[in-house]
Amino acid sequence: MAEGSVSLEEVKTSFQKFAVHGDTKATGKEMNGKNFAKLCKDCNITDGKNVTTTDVDIVFSKVK
Repeated sequence: MAEGSVSLEEVKTSFQKFAVHGDTKATGKEMNGKNFAKLCKDCNITDGKNVTTTDVDIVFSKVK
């Protein structure tokens, strides 16, 4: 793999951790909008100018 890249297993593990964050009933197979917004914020995707939390919410609702 190229330097700085991650394995598919690492991506899956991160997704599962975000999917269950704050939800005791979550299985880790599906993610809600709140946790997707947190994932985007923690990964520095949302910057408040070019990509806002509203943009992330809209994308999530359209893809979901």
